[in-house]
Amino acid sequence: MRILRPLLAATSAAALFANSAALADEPSQAEATVVQTAEIAALPLAFSESGFEGAGASLLREELQQAQFVMIGEAHGHADAPLLLSAFASETRAYDFRYYAIEVGPYSAEWLQQTLLEGGEAGLAEELSGRPLAIPFLNSVEEARAATAFAQSGRLWGVDQEFIGSPLIHLEILSNMESKNPALVKRLEQNEREAFASGNQGAVLFAKIDADGWQELRNAFAGNSDALDRIAAMERSQLIYQSFVMGRGLDNNLDRVELIRRNFLRHYQSALQGNEAAPRVLMKFGLTHGGRATSSMSTFDLGSLIEGMAASNGLEALHVAYLPIGGTATAIMPSPEGAFSERPVSADELRTLLADSGIDLEMIDISEGHFVIDLDPVKRRLGNAGLAELEPMTRFLVLGFDYLITTSSATPTTPLATR
Repeated sequence: MRILRPLLAATSAAALFANSAALADEPSQAEATVVQTAEIAALPLAFSESGFEGAGASLLREELQQAQFVMIGEAHGHADAPLLLSAFASETRAYDFRYYAIEVGPYSAEWLQQTLLEGGEAGLAEELSGRPLAIPFLNSVEEARAATAFAQSGRLWGVDQEFIGSPLIHLEILSNMESKNPALVKRLEQNEREAFASGNQGAVLFAKIDADGWQELRNAFAGNSDALDRIAAMERSQLIYQSFVMGRGLDNNLDRVELIRRNFLRHYQSALQGNEAAPRVLMKFGLTHGGRATSSMSTFDLGSLIEGMAASNGLEALHVAYLPIGGTATAIMPSPEGAFSERPVSADELRTLLADSGIDLEMIDISEGHFVIDLDPVKRRLGNAGLAELEPMTRFLVLGFDYLITTSSATPTTPLATR
């Protein structure tokens, strides 16, 4: 990534704030230094299930009263991202934020919600034993803890496609329904468990079932609308995955985003019925879904949708990126040795951006804590020329989010079940 250092160095406080009155009174060097320091700073931020603490806390709190949506765009696999969500849940309770939208399919989210409601984290861990990849992202201790607070009917919104591992849930549910071909469902369920246990991605249902196979499964539940709707959700999700496998990345992204937006609006309209006030929603998704600009994957995603929805209600959408510059993360991959591993954070482009923006990286590197950075002065200092020099994902971060929360000491999530 290349950023124009001369451009950054030349930008002065006078240039950023110039107007017809200010041009006549150029600030002194001392005044300019103070303004520059205040414009782009990394402020310490601590957070817990009780809320925010530290110098950066007021920066975020000031945004919440006028926010209808709080979107956390994350790098997956970090234990503190769901803790940040829980902190926002505490801080926004006074503003009636009741709902939590997650990067999980609707049917999987219903299962997750019921499992957490009945058994909490321990119950979810038990259900995931033998199938740890049945649900994405929320298969960790930290994610389950954050979601449990919303495990009441209608408060946990699953808006994504059904995950590639989700047939491990759906086939079990189908096997407990009356069927014209119970042996078929049991066989598919057993095959799925064996495929994931062995790490054979080519043998999982979404990789190998064809149109005839889906029809056979539908025939087994003819007349059962609940079963047929679940099967239809799986089939549509498989088609989205297949676009990616076949090298049609744009089709994959466009179709997935269309489904996410439709599912989100369905939940939103349901929550809106009978309520005078517009529903206020917390959400946490991968970074590409969370920004307000066209994403680096060429999609107009959920983060852009909520911007207009909030504006129509006279409110705001707050976009917060959680991206560490160091530490470790949990990586997920089916394998006979286990589904989870740890990997170091790679953040060269982000480090360069922060350094060129005047952020003291040494201060962050020697700390084990978190810092919050206001991205508005970063984008203004870069200007169009500087933004054009950024890598696509870094440019999306700067344009699409209000604040960046980062750390050099990220910790990995703790899987609820490893096998």
